[in-house]
Amino acid sequence: MGRVGRALIWHELLERTRDRWVVVVSLLFALLASGVGLYGRGAEAEVAKLTGPSLVTLASLLVPLVALVLSHDAIVGERERNTLGLLLSLPVGRFEVVFAKLVGRSLALVAAVGLGLGAAFLVSDPGEASALLALIGPTLLLGLAFLSLGLLISTLMSRQVTAASVVVVVWFCLVFFYDLGVLGLLVATDGGLSQQTVSALVFGNPAGLYRIEMMNAFAGPDALRELGIAADLPGDGASAMLWGLWLLVPAGISGILLARRKVV
Repeated sequence: MGRVGRALIWHELLERTRDRWVVVVSLLFALLASGVGLYGRGAEAEVAKLTGPSLVTLASLLVPLVALVLSHDAIVGERERNTLGLLLSLPVGRFEVVFAKLVGRSLALVAAVGLGLGAAFLVSDPGEASALLALIGPTLLLGLAFLSLGLLISTLMSRQVTAASVVVVVWFCLVFFYDLGVLGLLVATDGGLSQQTVSALVFGNPAGLYRIEMMNAFAGPDALRELGIAADLPGDGASAMLWGLWLLVPAGISGILLARRKVV
């Protein structure tokens, strides 16, 4: 990456850390995470074991929102301000622009996730430290997947307000309504869907994949077996491939679209 690309990464990081919406959602995540940690520390031993799963639920709701807020204006914001043509007139390729924006905003996402989980780590019981540390990697993968998806939405939209509306709809659909849709499909087919189909639908959503992996890590395979999905859990290689696809495919499509699209 050239000098312009590196400067763009730094610029994106600084601009995102000043975004009031990103700051508000990040502080909300940190406040709620620290509340979960304090509750687990002061609760009885059996209740304290819920700290990890509670943080998983909280992260699966707020981290995608932070990521989408971070990325929704990456390209369309430049276009609407009439600065995209100026940016691309510099000695920097269009794929390099997409990559720089992805990396710069990913660093801001790392800071937001670190703030939230770090707050929970500081106030939680020392015995839960290893469990909370295990959350960092998967939670970052979840955020990066939604960041890449938000970048694609930003590339497709022609107005920033439209992109903001679309990412809110995507957040609701993937985080809240997706699992209800799978459940409704099972009810509509009277349980006729195969286990492989149900698993593919669940793992095809990054939020669902994150929840299942973390449920397996905290509750063990027995809890998943009661839900009827333990036999179909992806292995480490398949899981890494799924996360890689969610991270690279939307960003790659964004680069292709930007390379083919005329800048006006």
